[in-house]
Amino acid sequence: MPPSDTRYKTEDVTATKGNEFEDYFLKRELLMGIYEKGFERPSPIQEESIPIALTGSDILARAKNGTGKTAAFCIPALEKIDQDNNVIQG
Repeated sequence: MPPSDTRYKTEDVTATKGNEFEDYFLKRELLMGIYEKGFERPSPIQEESIPIALTGSDILARAKNGTGKTAAFCIPALEKIDQDNNVIQG
């Protein structure tokens, strides 16, 4: 396990709704990877964008560095990949 992030976190990173990654019904392999990378709970930007992105809708989001924007984009994209379908997916 990676060490815990001990940096000071401002309210825009800590003011979450209390969701867990399990609430998004992600594939088990993806959930395990999320936890192995040290993520514990979704950040506010992730809580707002992941459910919408999982429906296939486009997202336009803005947040400061270190708030989890990359994961907010990658988690739904990885969830949508069908490993049994060996073609370009998008």
